[in-house]
Amino acid sequence: MQVIDDLAPGREDSARRLQDETVLTIGAFDGVHRGHQALIAHVVERARATGRQAALMTFHPHPAVVLAPARAPKYLTTPGEKIALLEGLGLDVVVLLPFNRDVANTTAREFMEMVSDRLKLRELWVGADFALGRGREGDVEHLTELGREMGYEVHVMPPVIEGGAPISSTRIRALIQHGEVAEAARLLGRYPSVSGEVVSGARRGRQFGFPTANLEVRDERAVPGNGVYAVYARLGATRYPGVANVGVRPSFDNGERTVETYIFDFDQQIYGCDLVVEFVARLREERRFREIEELIAQIERDSEQARELLEAERGDAGSRVVGMPCPFRYHEIEHTADRALQVWGRDLPDLFAGAARGMFGLLGDVDDGAMATKWHDISLEALDRETLLVDWLNELLYLSETEGVLFFDFRVLWVNDTAMQARAGGVPGWPTMAHIKAATFHDLVLVQDEAGWSTVVTFDV
Repeated sequence: MQVIDDLAPGREDSARRLQDETVLTIGAFDGVHRGHQALIAHVVERARATGRQAALMTFHPHPAVVLAPARAPKYLTTPGEKIALLEGLGLDVVVLLPFNRDVANTTAREFMEMVSDRLKLRELWVGADFALGRGREGDVEHLTELGREMGYEVHVMPPVIEGGAPISSTRIRALIQHGEVAEAARLLGRYPSVSGEVVSGARRGRQFGFPTANLEVRDERAVPGNGVYAVYARLGATRYPGVANVGVRPSFDNGERTVETYIFDFDQQIYGCDLVVEFVARLREERRFREIEELIAQIERDSEQARELLEAERGDAGSRVVGMPCPFRYHEIEHTADRALQVWGRDLPDLFAGAARGMFGLLGDVDDGAMATKWHDISLEALDRETLLVDWLNELLYLSETEGVLFFDFRVLWVNDTAMQARAGGVPGWPTMAHIKAATFHDLVLVQDEAGWSTVVTFDV
């Protein structure tokens, strides 16, 4: 599947103009739910029947974020998650366009002229209430008129009805907000989920015998209503059953809203790993316990209930693999003046990627699942491994500062004792939350043991 992030002429990374004619659908497609899947399946079917490419155009951010930010919906999927879901539906081309004021002010005619030319559009499939262009002037009737001029046909796909009402992203968001995750899963065709990096918490759960993986979830993400849920925790391709608490931990400090997941029969340290929490069923509301003993007893009951429910739900979802579920991990450690990271990697490339990921995690906060739009190829030589690691991190800092790019995708192709080659991808113009002058040699030693490679990197701030 080809992913295009710009249709502007003259851009090296744009489509400029596809060689094959397309059957296209356009929309936000947040959640890629069963209604979306039915529409996309029809587009793919028509493309195969007519010898054309099946194409989809979507936007980020959601148009409402630009047009009516006070009413902007919570995201069911990040851009990266959306692309991953679309990739499994048989599409040939996905266009992910940035939505901004310029796009919002484009007339329907101007927009469709661009789409028709760049994508060689021959059929457009939309829902009955679809509209695009300035002031939503491009409704089905207007798009049909434009199609007669530009050489494409417009077809309307009826909504998928479930429980007497159309399946829609708005309906699914409302279910998730009220904790009705099982019903939301039925409409989505999969479990609703949130994803993010595992971060260090207060570690109270570990003291009680229930260590939790803590996610910092962004405000714009659709998170189930406060409560306790039976969940699957997905690390890479592996799913582990567990129980999650969504809320403000009223038994302790009524702090920021968090997602804390206790993964059953799991004792690996996963700070810095990417974790997906899939919500299967709501067990109870979040509530305050006066005594720690009461809380521990309730967690034990929640865990037992979740185990029974997930065992019945399971199929192959509870599969296991042996070994570390993510190739690197990192977490910040205390330092008197500067900032420092402890980093672990399965091998040297993973260690270098983890160190870079951790460093930029100190600098900024990129949307989970964001797609890199700016890439750099980096080749370095040095006297030894430690110097190579410092040079790698400082080269990334230099590129970030001079070009205004916040890097988050690191593909270390190979590393040996004195040289490396890698690619770094990021997002231009993303705001940073902190400043790092340089990675330093302070107490820097790369250590190899039976578990892999590890080190501590200190940064001058």
